[in-house]
Amino acid sequence: MPAPAWENLDDFLSVDDFAIVATFTRQGSGQVRQVRGIFDEQYVDADLGEYTMDTGEPRLTCKEADVVGLKKHDACTIAGIPGVNYELSHDPVPDGTGTAVVRLERVFE
Repeated sequence: MPAPAWENLDDFLSVDDFAIVATFTRQGSGQVRQVRGIFDEQYVDADLGEYTMDTGEPRLTCKEADVVGLKKHDACTIAGIPGVNYELSHDPVPDGTGTAVVRLERVFE
C-alpha cells in the first residue's frame, strides 16, 4: 500500500499550498541556499507585574536534509516579507522525524 501524500515531506512542503521559500546566506562564505518550509512568527505579550515583555520567536519548520550545515548567525530572508531580515538564533534542531526547526530572530540595522 502506498504511503499517504502527507507522509512525503516534499508534497507537504509544497509552495503551492502553504509553505514558503526561505533564503539562507552562510556567514563567512556567502553561500546561498533556498529552503521550503512552514514559517511561523509567534507573538507573546507576557504581563509580569509592572513589566510587559513583548517577545516573538520566528521559526521555520522544514526538511532536516535541507538545513544541514546551517549555523547560528547565518542570515535569512523570507519570501513575501520584504524588508525584514532574520538570522539563526541557534543551529537547526532536528526533531527525529526528518524535519527540523530553524529558530530565527529579526535583525535590526
